[in-house]
This record gives sequence, C-alpha cells and structure tokens, in this order.
Amino acid sequence: MTPSAVPELLRGVWKRRWIKHADGSFDDTSVVVWLQFEHRMVDVRWSADRAALADRGSLEACDISDLLQLAEGDSSSGTTTCTPVLEDSDGLRNATAEWSNVGGTAFQPETRFPEPGLLKWNADGSIMTERAPSGDYLEQWNRVRGTEGVTGRIEDRSATQKLFVLGPVAVFVDDRRQGVPRYGRLPDLVKASSEDLNRASDLVDCEFSLAQRTDTDRFRIVSSTHPWRIGDELDVAV
Repeated sequence: MTPSAVPELLRGVWKRRWIKHADGSFDDTSVVVWLQFEHRMVDVRWSADRAALADRGSLEACDISDLLQLAEGDSSSGTTTCTPVLEDSDGLRNATAEWSNVGGTAFQPETRFPEPGLLKWNADGSIMTERAPSGDYLEQWNRVRGTEGVTGRIEDRSATQKLFVLGPVAVFVDDRRQGVPRYGRLPDLVKASSEDLNRASDLVDCEFSLAQRTDTDRFRIVSSTHPWRIGDELDVAV
C-alpha cells in the first residue's frame, strides 16, 4: 500500500543549519541536505574533514585508515511518512515525521536516528526545527529557495543507481554491489574486515553525491561520500 503523501509544507530541499545533541555537542559545519518528495526522500550527510581524502582519487587508492574515516559518513534514501500539520497555541505549525530505508539505500547499516522527528515551522515555512522525542537532538533546517512547490523527479539509472532531482539540487546514489554481513555501525564492520582490504572497501562502496545547478544549467558535485567526486559534473537533464 502506498503511504499518504507528506504535507506540502514538508516538501522541497532542506539544508541543515545546525544540530545540538543532548550531551551538549554542537555541529554547524557538516553539510547535510535533505530532498523531500511526495513520498520518497534522500539525504546527504557529509563532514568537512572528509575533504582531506579527495586526493585519493578512488576507493582502490585508500588504505584501511582512509576507509575507516569514510565509514563515518551517513546518508540515506527511502520514504517519509508524516502526520497532518496542526497549528499550536502560538500559531506555529507542527507535525511528526518518520523515515524508512525500505526500498531505498542506507550508507550506514544501522541508523543513528531511529526516533520519529517532531517538526515545527516558522510563520512562512522557510525554517523548520526537528527534535527527537527523547531529547537526544535538536536540529534547525532552512528550506532552499526555489524548491517550494517543486515536484522534482526520480530516475532509475541501473539496478543500483538512482538520480534524485528537485529544483537546483540533485543527488546521485549508487548502492553497494556487495551486501553488508550484519547490522551495525559501518566503522565497526570495516574494522572487523581490516585484514581484507577488498572487503573493507566493498563496505564503503556506496555513493551519495550532492550536486548543485550552476549558472550554465550544469550540475556540479559539491559533496560526496566519495570525496574525489567533488567538482565532477553530474549528468542531469534540465
């Protein structure tokens, strides 16, 4: 059964401004971009320190320490379900969303954020806060201009490849050819395979590349779980 479409207020491209965790840690430097379609979603979560690996050029050139660093990444695609939007006593709109990777791709075999997200929008809907019911985290998201009311499209490129396009933003996903041996955090799985570099490499061979449309209507990759892809042109029909 196809789930109900998410509310219009949630659709579009959202860029995370910051996240604060219950332990007080704060991150406003990682690149986190979320594309929300009528049902489907994709996000790219990329820490700036991965840029140091761009000069490796390929997974084959990475040693085990490089693979362990890449394994700290976190991106996913799948579906979103969301309650109807309700207005609170302050006149602000609220909803609760949940995410599933069933039918999608997950860079991490085990999610860091298993809870639903409690969403709240500002008056014009351009800023959204998300918090975990447990209080584990609080995030602020800003909607990318020009993505309000945009339908977007999702293309199947191959059995493992998908292209998500929403306004001036595109995400290319290329899933692993080899499955993961068990659920768990990817760094732990890579470390357990450290004696077999090929197997360790297969575990992180899962690409999420975020591209932005340039002034010449080309799409250029600006962040990726494979950092050497940054700067490459992504084949996107406009």
